[in-house]
Amino acid sequence: MFDKSLKHWGSDEFSQYFKQDFNSLDLEELPLFACCTHSGVIDKDSVGLRILNSSSDEQTIYLKIGVFFCEILSGCACNDDPSQAMMFENSYCEFSVELDRGNAQVSFN
Repeated sequence: MFDKSLKHWGSDEFSQYFKQDFNSLDLEELPLFACCTHSGVIDKDSVGLRILNSSSDEQTIYLKIGVFFCEILSGCACNDDPSQAMMFENSYCEFSVELDRGNAQVSFN
């Protein structure tokens, strides 16, 4: 699943490919819901990440990542103003990620 990331480990392009692979996951595969403090409804288009640090051994690549995302807060369309019907609340989580170098699978901790 993270084959492109694995292929580019150790290069300047690793971060770019890891972000692409991460963003290709379904929301249900990400541990973001545990970080929700408002609605529990996440705007998939708002998910972005930053790699905070990384290391590896022969079997595993270890990453610490920060994930930014927006929770959707449903409101009312007062005065028939649809712009008030949906609001976004910024959220952030940090995770430890292990990328298995043998099968390119990730696990989140």
